[in-house]
Amino acid sequence: MRLVSTLFALSTVLPLVANAQTAAEATPAVAPAAAEPATTPAPAAAVAAAAAPAPASAAPPPISFAWESLVDAYYLYNFTGDSSTQPPSLRQFDTTSNNFALNYAKLGVHADTDLVSFRLDFGGGHTASIINGSSLTSSAHSTAATATTPGTATDSASLYGNGFLIEQAFATVRVTPQFSIDAGKFVTSASAEVIESNKNWLYSRSLLFTGVPLLHTGLRLNYAAIGNLATPELVLSLQLVNGWNNDPDFGSDKTFGLNATYTPANQGLTVAATTYIGKEAGTDTWVLIDAVATKDIGSLSVGGNIDYLKTGTPYWFGIAAMARYTLSDSFNLAARAEFLNSSNGYALTPTTALDGNLYEFTGMGAWTVGKHYELRLEIRADISDQQVFIKGTTPEKNQVTGLLAALAYF
Repeated sequence: MRLVSTLFALSTVLPLVANAQTAAEATPAVAPAAAEPATTPAPAAAVAAAAAPAPASAAPPPISFAWESLVDAYYLYNFTGDSSTQPPSLRQFDTTSNNFALNYAKLGVHADTDLVSFRLDFGGGHTASIINGSSLTSSAHSTAATATTPGTATDSASLYGNGFLIEQAFATVRVTPQFSIDAGKFVTSASAEVIESNKNWLYSRSLLFTGVPLLHTGLRLNYAAIGNLATPELVLSLQLVNGWNNDPDFGSDKTFGLNATYTPANQGLTVAATTYIGKEAGTDTWVLIDAVATKDIGSLSVGGNIDYLKTGTPYWFGIAAMARYTLSDSFNLAARAEFLNSSNGYALTPTTALDGNLYEFTGMGAWTVGKHYELRLEIRADISDQQVFIKGTTPEKNQVTGLLAALAYF
């Protein structure tokens, strides 16, 4: 019975398959409506190029932005003065007494790509006016002249006669990971202290700080001799600038600067040496040698600063030692002791020439809130073997001041 079923299935299926194959062979292929003309085959490379999509234009490199800000105000009392508003002598920025003073309000922005970066810092307040006044003096010293001559002090006053300051404005090109070029206006490489109070251990600046430049305009070449510019350990800097604080500079003489900064990784140590050598028009050659060292030892940080400045025959030499002890995230204490010797009538200020010694002792306590706000209470004594301080109209050999400062920064 199973055999009969199998034979019946084969007899049914095989004729159907044969008929289907015959029908397929009998059906002619459909001809195209129009024949395509014969063409020479294109090379494989050309076919691939035609098939590939058009290349997209190169995307610009990503730009990273960073910013910082500072508001710095203080109140100072001069215990030596015979009137409540008599200003202290031989100070750089804290120059008013028994007044609430906006020392400096600043904004800074930094834009960076892989090859090019840009830095701009600007602000206003007493510090801005003082630096601008220094720029005016330096630029005016570079002129001959009369107020009617182009490029004289009159022109400088139009640029610097106010409380708005361009502290820095420069562009950087990284030629290699080790070598970069800065062009524009930048802060000096000298001194253990800087213009921004919140970045210094103590609020008032040292006597040494009054004798070094603040700003330069020109070129700065940077080379990372150990490491690279992203993680430097030893950086060498060569500068060609107008001079000290002068922009514009109406004289043709320029100043050369050289700086070496060593910051070995994970040691909490910084050592820096700087020299500036140049001649302002109508003056003797200026030679400054500056050395700074700081070291972190747990909660204690210690530092030292040595300066030598010679302008022709007059010169001065000074040394400062400082320390800061961090009690907690909210409290720290700082102190500084300093000695300066001035010889051959060096002018410490435009109105003060000194042949003698100066001593300075400062103590400060700081309360920090949230790492962005500080109250600083400071007591300072300046002592001299010459009568360089003033009580009313009476020369004095010492000066004592007290100061309370409030700083907010991001």
